[in-house]
Amino acid sequence: MTGNQIIILVALISLVSVTVVEGQYRSTCRTPINEPGLCVFVSECSFIRRVLQKPILDNNDIRYIEASRCGVHEKKPLVCCAEPSGGAPVEPAPSTPPAISKRVDNLPLNVDKLRLLPRAPSCGIQYSDRIVGGERTKIDEYPWTARIQHIDKRSNNYGFHCGGSLINELYVLTAAHCILSLPKSWTVTAVRLGEWDTSVDPDCDELDPTDCYDPVQDIQVTKSVPHENYVSGKTEVQNDIALLRLAQKVRYSDTVMPICLPLDDLAARRSYESTKLFVAGWGQTETDRSSRYKLFVAVNGVSEETCRKQYPMANINDRLLCAGGEAGKDSCKGDSGGPLMDVVASEQGQAVYYLAGVVSFGRQCGTRDVPGVYTKVTKFVNWISNNIDP
Repeated sequence: MTGNQIIILVALISLVSVTVVEGQYRSTCRTPINEPGLCVFVSECSFIRRVLQKPILDNNDIRYIEASRCGVHEKKPLVCCAEPSGGAPVEPAPSTPPAISKRVDNLPLNVDKLRLLPRAPSCGIQYSDRIVGGERTKIDEYPWTARIQHIDKRSNNYGFHCGGSLINELYVLTAAHCILSLPKSWTVTAVRLGEWDTSVDPDCDELDPTDCYDPVQDIQVTKSVPHENYVSGKTEVQNDIALLRLAQKVRYSDTVMPICLPLDDLAARRSYESTKLFVAGWGQTETDRSSRYKLFVAVNGVSEETCRKQYPMANINDRLLCAGGEAGKDSCKGDSGGPLMDVVASEQGQAVYYLAGVVSFGRQCGTRDVPGVYTKVTKFVNWISNNIDP
């Protein structure tokens, strides 16, 4: 570690010195995202080391490191690590972080697990006739759109802070910042599916109040899997993607269906530049107010070159997708972590929705010529396939 990194760790430990105890080395613990881990030296935890390699540590990084501390051994700080090296010698960290644009998750495609992901027409289908140009969805539109629930341990109150996309019976895809960049007192607890009007349950037809849909499904989250190379700094955000495993299989219905992922080579090569894409959600982020009804907005994909001009310091690359830039239309009308959707006609002429991106970040929401930035899902299909289980 560099001198600055040591100073940061010493400062963090000193802040909590009254609660830190000696003799916990290699004892079991829980990470800040509630994964089982071991209490080890920083040099034995690759994830913490990658965080410390960032040129700038933001408040979320510092909170995560502080929340990871689990003791002191031989006057050295210990952190709770989900995948420690087992005590084996660790190669020295490079003096500068590797280029973010490198395919750090260039994993082999897990064909067996790939079978767990549905393909059209078992995904990406909605049964309503959408009216283009509106903002409020119909009850059964975008039935894969999820709401991520948390509990605030200080007040013991529950709330919803992010969106996500149902990708099969057991998994929801969202943004890593929806898991790792939360207030310290918040813990992700569940996923809500089948929502439309947040003020009632079940949702009923506005013209026929006796015609009601299934109640919402609130399903506990048993495991959070943020991307191991997620980076969130003052100048850039990379690998902003995460999986949530559900405690039980969802029940498919008119209002709960998975979205298709771009699994084939043709989808992987698809250019989204100038393509009309759609964002849906309740307008909520970690801090902003939300809409009562599920909303959608159409945005056009823009080129990397155009996006770089608006985000010159953000390292815009082919793992990110930029869309929007029309005044008053942006993913602020959707959800942080929610879906950016591409619509493709099947051989039968049916419209099939594919998950093109995950809402990640932006600035000056809804401002002319300033697009929103999304995690590009085609670049993470291998990572998804390697991190889901039956």
